[in-house]
Order: sequence, then C-alpha cells, then structure tokens
Amino acid sequence: MAKVALENLGFRYPGASSDTLVDLSLSITDGAAHALLGGSGTGKTTLLNLFSGLLTPTSGAVLFDGVDVSRVRGRERQVAQVFQFPVLYEGLSVLENLAFPLRTRGWKPDAARQRARQVAKRLDIEALASSQASSLSLFEKQLLAIGKALVRPDLALVLLDEPLTAVEPRVKWQLRTLLREVQKEEGTTMLYVTHDQTEALTFADQVSLMQNGRLIQTGTPAELHDLPDHEYVGHFIGSPGMNLVPVEVRDNRLICAGVDVGDCEQANGTNYRIGFRDSWATLSVQEDPTGLPASVQSVRLLGTQLGEPQGHCRLRLGSTEIHLLTTTQVEPGQAVQVAIPRYLLFQDGKRVATYAG
Repeated sequence: MAKVALENLGFRYPGASSDTLVDLSLSITDGAAHALLGGSGTGKTTLLNLFSGLLTPTSGAVLFDGVDVSRVRGRERQVAQVFQFPVLYEGLSVLENLAFPLRTRGWKPDAARQRARQVAKRLDIEALASSQASSLSLFEKQLLAIGKALVRPDLALVLLDEPLTAVEPRVKWQLRTLLREVQKEEGTTMLYVTHDQTEALTFADQVSLMQNGRLIQTGTPAELHDLPDHEYVGHFIGSPGMNLVPVEVRDNRLICAGVDVGDCEQANGTNYRIGFRDSWATLSVQEDPTGLPASVQSVRLLGTQLGEPQGHCRLRLGSTEIHLLTTTQVEPGQAVQVAIPRYLLFQDGKRVATYAG
C-alpha cells in the first residue's frame, strides 16, 4: 500500500471556462480508510479519475509514497477501483473472477487460485466459489467486485466510487462493516467516495468534505460534526444540520435575539452567526435570565431517555428556525426559553471561536 497525497492540485476540462478542481492539498496515510464526501457536482468523480490515472492534472501533483505519478499511466500506478454497479466477467465463476487480475499480471495458476480462495473466504463467499457471477445476487456481486479490487497484494490504493448505491438499504450496513473489517486486516489504503454522510462518517478514519471543487475541511468524523471550520460543514454534516443563528458583537458582548449572551473578543459587527447542534442547547418553560426567547413550532416524539420522553422540537428563535432535542414536554405555540451553553462563533461563514460553558 502507499501514502497518497495531493499537492496544490488543479484541473480544468478542455474548453471549460473555469476549473473543476481548485488548489487541492491532501495527505492520506498508508493503510488508512479515507472518505471523500460531497454533493453532486462537487468534483468527486473528477478527483477519483485523477487518482486512477484516467485524467492528468492541469496543475499540481498526485503523489504515491512521495513520487509524482501525475503522468504515469493508470495500469502502472497499482490502483484498483470498485464502481457503483459491479463490473464482473459474468460468464466466469467467482473464483475465476477473483483470480483474473492476478493471472493477467503473470501469476501462476495455483498461486492465483490460492490467493483468490483466501479473499473469497475473507468476504464469506467461499461457498460460491464455483458459481457463475451471473447467478449471484446484487449484494454478492458487489462483494465479488470488492474482492477483485483487494485480491492484488501489490496495490497502492483502492478507490471505492459510491460502492453501495445499488445495494439494498437493509444490507448496506452489513457490507460497509465487512468492508471496513477487511480494510483493517489487509492494511489497504482506501479512498471511499460518496454523497452519503452516514456512509462516510461510519466507514472512514478521516473524511474530506468537498464543495465547488475545493476541499473545505478534512478531519475525523467527530471533528467535522463538533468542530466544523465553516458553516457549510456544520450545515452539511448531521441530521438535522447545525443550527445557525445571526448574532451581533457590540462592545465585547455577544447579542443574540436581543439578549446579552456573554463576553466576546471579536470586533464589533453583524456579520456573525452562532452554530450549535440540536443536543447542545436546553429548553425550559420557566423564566431564565440567560435564556433566549423562542416559540415552539412543532414537536415529534422520538422515544424515552432514562424513563423520560424525548422529543425533537422545531422552534422559532427571532427570525430563525432551529431544532432541539429535549425531554421537556411542550406544545406547538408555547413560549419557551432556550439556553445555549455550548456554541461555535462564525464570521463570514468561517469559525473564529468556540465556546463551551
């Protein structure tokens, strides 16, 4: 496997008026599981094709173990790729499909079959070894496609391009869990590309979030959830996304919905917003001098926590709609107080301070 890196990478398609990828720098450690997350049109597929060698950077470099491979042919990069829909030799058996990438690289038949059986056993498809690929279920076909990518021990990188899109929702977790287990045991460097934050955050050690051809933030799943560098990250990550409420800084005080929230060292201005998760704030029906006045818009019961009913509330705070988790029983239209002891402060969309009471 290899340490993979991007250095100030840029790409523009011929005839295009603007760059698809802009000044990307990224480092993926040897043997790591890394996820590339973003919505449609953010440049994920283009970046994947630059890693695999199907495209050549307009600027910057792709590095494998410190060596610039930007203009090295894809076959010579030792990269394997798993696509949304399994790419298999339907007329060959499971074992023949697994052995094929080895045979094309000069492995002797016995050695190729032995390695193929090892991978089949690890993916729990050994019982299907003699079955034709065309007879498999979609889940089994995707397992086989993953096996074809993992069978070569000389690989530098495995690229996973939305590998669970075609898989039934009820087995996605099973396949993702198995893939992660195999990744750890094999020590495979994997780049998992997806638009689904659940897949990215539950699979990878590190996640890179893309927007408009740029890498917005790279970090652990917990860092992207709890410490987003940008409002976009806070809004994109989480279900629901982070609450974002306009505030004003006035004479070293932070003012939210007309209430003095506390000290603030930022310069005076109105181009600020505070961000907080639905579990960071507390709701009260009692008068609270430190609370912010809000009104309940809707309530949805989620279940119980320590014997108390827990609900998801949609509230109106000033001109902004927010979401909270609470065990306090409230009704639509009710006036309440919201205390926010923990929040992030954003200026012009970028995080400038973190507060935890």
